[in-house]
Amino acid sequence: MWELLTEGAREEVGEDGLVGRLPRIAQEMTLSLLEVSAATAVHPAGSDAKPDPRRANASLGVTFRTERVGDFTRTAQLPLVLVGEGPQAVWRIAWTPESIMPRLAAGRLVRMTRVATSRGRIVARDGTELATFGDAAVIGVVPGLMRSQASTLNSIANLGIPADEVRTKMAQPWVTAETFVPVRTIHDLTADARAKFGAVEGVQVRTQRVRAYPSGLAAQTIGYLGEANANDATRGAARGIRAGDLVGKAGLESALDDVLGGAYGWRLSIVEANEAPVETLAERAPVPGQDALLSLDAAMQRAAEAALGDDRGSIVAEDPVTGEILAIASRPSFDLNVFVRGDAAAIQALNADPKRPLFNRATFGQYTTGSTFKPITTAAAFRAGVYRPGERIDCPAQWAGFGPSYVQVNHESAALGLIDLRTALARSCNTFYYELGKRLNDKDPDLLPASARSFGLGAATDIDFVLEAEGIVPSPAWKRTRFANDPSLRVWNPGDATNLSIGQGFLVATPLQMANYAAALANDGTVWKPRLVTSLADRGGAKVRTFERAELRKAQTTPAELALIREGLRAVVADPDGTVYFPFRGFGVAVAGKSGTAETAAGAPNAWFVGYAPFDKPTVAIAVVYEEKPGLFGSQDAGTAARKVLGARFGLQ
Repeated sequence: MWELLTEGAREEVGEDGLVGRLPRIAQEMTLSLLEVSAATAVHPAGSDAKPDPRRANASLGVTFRTERVGDFTRTAQLPLVLVGEGPQAVWRIAWTPESIMPRLAAGRLVRMTRVATSRGRIVARDGTELATFGDAAVIGVVPGLMRSQASTLNSIANLGIPADEVRTKMAQPWVTAETFVPVRTIHDLTADARAKFGAVEGVQVRTQRVRAYPSGLAAQTIGYLGEANANDATRGAARGIRAGDLVGKAGLESALDDVLGGAYGWRLSIVEANEAPVETLAERAPVPGQDALLSLDAAMQRAAEAALGDDRGSIVAEDPVTGEILAIASRPSFDLNVFVRGDAAAIQALNADPKRPLFNRATFGQYTTGSTFKPITTAAAFRAGVYRPGERIDCPAQWAGFGPSYVQVNHESAALGLIDLRTALARSCNTFYYELGKRLNDKDPDLLPASARSFGLGAATDIDFVLEAEGIVPSPAWKRTRFANDPSLRVWNPGDATNLSIGQGFLVATPLQMANYAAALANDGTVWKPRLVTSLADRGGAKVRTFERAELRKAQTTPAELALIREGLRAVVADPDGTVYFPFRGFGVAVAGKSGTAETAAGAPNAWFVGYAPFDKPTVAIAVVYEEKPGLFGSQDAGTAARKVLGARFGLQ
């Protein structure tokens, strides 16, 4: 086309003004296709009011097909001039920028600008906003306003923001001289601090709506935002994500980022050299993020976190009728707003904390379960016919069912004699269960592991949008695979079966799995797919998608067998010699459950309570674990924590 321009047009525009500029405009537009339709050229009137035969105007209908703002059409005029005389005369183009589109005069620019979207909220079942937005002071820099970058960065550093942190943010590829580059977000910036930052050349303090976590609840599960890296930008290109944007980096914020984050809009405009708008050519509106509605009961969640305090542990509560998660607490916890502020030092301290506050113990903590496993052993014994209802089995202080060379002990030093199932569960007699474990193993070593898996242990619960560990249910096949290179360990020994019967050995489970298992005990053996996100809604509150309850499997048991097991679980709490009698004494709702004190390699045991309430018509199943809790009464503390959470559910102190 350059060769077709008139000499005057070439001199006025310059080669780069056409050959270089047009591809840049096409790139800015995200142009994928250009469609042109031409009408018959018309000779304009000359000075004598007659058509000028040496000039013509070609009217062009131009359709621009773009990736970001779709299609738009403009009518452009292409002015033509006949150059030369006689047979050698040729038509040339008197090209100007308006030949591309009207109003694109010399000096004006084509700009594609991003239009901000709004992130959706994360909301508990009662409307409590777990993740929302609030006004905050955003401290940022505008590179083009700095006369001395070194001086500006030094001044910022003196106000508490490291210079390297600012340099990193300014190095993003989308940053121009005019870009406001956010550096630090502060919710409670004082007037004095605002004035000091505002006095630094090139620094601006703007009030913006930013992510906020006002409740402080379920921090590990809710997750947080962080700056998008190159991979995030590539994955989110269709939504307009670019490096440096805030995107979900953990928890639900990450798993639901596409839904919560929505999509940026785009506006294609003609602007003056100083970016003042001239004309909007086309626009694609932003798509607001949707709200995620959770099943969490805010009162129960608050009670669970308060009950655990700063101890390492977790509490998960579930509705045994629907599989909805009512509480999912992991402690110690942290303030999600640290990530909103972008405080690198505070974030580094969280990552270095030996108590691992960022670790979600509810879904990734894998713990030996101890005696909370015994109902599964009971169910397996019933199914296999190795234990009959009403049968009494000896509960000695020591058990030598495999002979005198292999002795296992009860947790009580005194023998209880012949006892029935209710007493065995209430007193948590290990030696009673060693006998059941031996009987099961003698019949088929895979019976007890299969029963455990049928209750949901040893596999992910398949909960949507939440990452989780799978746990381990040891079995002969598992040992052969796990210890394939160690002949001394890969053989399934009878002791593996008796250890498993009381929830010891290689068995580990997550608190989420244990709450789901407790729900199955309460609801006649249905293992639900746990649900935390119940629906997604648009910003007007209309449901866009609903996640219905879903059954994963049926546990290998029957309602009649579970009724007998549940009588024993009620005795754990209700009988004066039950292992968790005192924590629930005087509680206004009948509770059933099982305590567990699980040995660990660290020495201090994991302390458990799993159960449900009300006993006759359960609406809550719960699992509590204290991680490696010193002392003799860890399971009592776990029961006390469960009482507090159930109290929040039923309005009881």
